[in-house]
Amino acid sequence: MVKNKRYLLVVAAMVLSVFSHDIASAGQLSQTGIRLGRLGISATANNDILVTFTLNTTPTSVAKIKATFPTGFTLTTGTPTVSTTGFPLTPASITAPPGALTAAVTGAGANAGGTIIVSGLTSASLNSTSLYGFIIPTGSIQNPASAAQYSITLESQNTSNVTIDTDTEPVYITGGTANADQVTVNASVAPNFSFSLSANSDTIPKVDTSTIQTSPGVTMTVGTNSPLGYTAYVKSANGSLTSTISPGTPIPTGTFDNAVDTIAAGTSKYGLVPATGTACTSCTGTITYNGEYAVASGTQAGSFNGTNFAAFVSRNGYTNADAITLKERIAVGASIGAASDYADTLTYIAAGNY
Repeated sequence: MVKNKRYLLVVAAMVLSVFSHDIASAGQLSQTGIRLGRLGISATANNDILVTFTLNTTPTSVAKIKATFPTGFTLTTGTPTVSTTGFPLTPASITAPPGALTAAVTGAGANAGGTIIVSGLTSASLNSTSLYGFIIPTGSIQNPASAAQYSITLESQNTSNVTIDTDTEPVYITGGTANADQVTVNASVAPNFSFSLSANSDTIPKVDTSTIQTSPGVTMTVGTNSPLGYTAYVKSANGSLTSTISPGTPIPTGTFDNAVDTIAAGTSKYGLVPATGTACTSCTGTITYNGEYAVASGTQAGSFNGTNFAAFVSRNGYTNADAITLKERIAVGASIGAASDYADTLTYIAAGNY
C-alpha cells in the first residue's frame, strides 16, 4: 500500500512538472493593444477591431494570434477578411505581419464572449522588435450592454495551438447611449458676396456712319459662396445715348426681346457686349448669359430694358471671382447729329442666389 502511494505521488509530481514547465515557459507579450472601433454600450456599427502586438519568447515559433473576449461581448461566428492596411498613425509604426493571414471568429452566444484566431503568420520571418498589427472588420463583434472595464486576453500560439506568450488588455465600454463615444460637431458658414467695377467710366471711340465702334470696357468682378451662385443686372438711365449739344436724335438701344440685336454700320443702335474675362480659380457650375446678351460676333449687342433692370449674366454655383468685361457697341446713321457729349448712365448690380 505504501509503495502504491509513493508511486502515485511520483506520477503526480511528473505530471505537475510537465504542466508547470508549459506554464512557466509562457511569457508576456512585449506590447499589446486592442482598439475597438466603438466604445459605446451595445455598439456594433463601425466596430472594427485593431490588434497590435510585439512578440517576445521565440517569435519565430509563432503562427497564430488568439484574442479571447469575455462575457458581455457578442461575437458573430465566421471567417472575416483580415486587413493589414489603413493602420492609424501611432508613436510606433504598425507593421503588417508576414504571411497570408486568415481569421476564424467563434462566438459563444449572445453576450457570452468568444474568440478570434488569426492564423497564417510566417513564423520564420517574425521578430521581437516590430509592432505588428491587423484589423478585423466591422460585423464580428457587438459591445456589452453594460458599462464597465472588460479584459481581453491576447495570446501568441504555435502551429499546435500551444500558447507561447500571453497578455491581458483592458478596454472600457462607456454607458449612457450607444453614441456615448461620439461627439457631433456642428458648424455654420456665413454667406459672403463681393462685387466691384474696375472703373466708373467707359468711352467709345469716335464713330461715324461707316464704322461700328466698341468701347474698351469695364470689368465687373463678382464672388459668392452661395451654391446657387448669383445673377447680375443692368439698367440704362436713358435707354439711349443722348446729347445736350445735339438733342434732336439720340442713339437708341435695340429691341429688348431675349435675342441679341445686330448692329450695322450706317444704322443707329446702342447696346451692351458682356464677355467672360479671367476665369475663376475656385468655382462650380457655369456662367450663362441671358438670350438678349449672348453676344457671339463683332456685329451684335444686347439691348437695354428701358429704365428697368434686366438680368444679363448668372452663375449656378459658387465662385471666388468671376470677371465679366462690360463693353458698349454702337453704330450711327446719317440722322445722328455731330456732338462730343453723347452719354448714358448704366447701373450694374448683382445678388447672390441663396
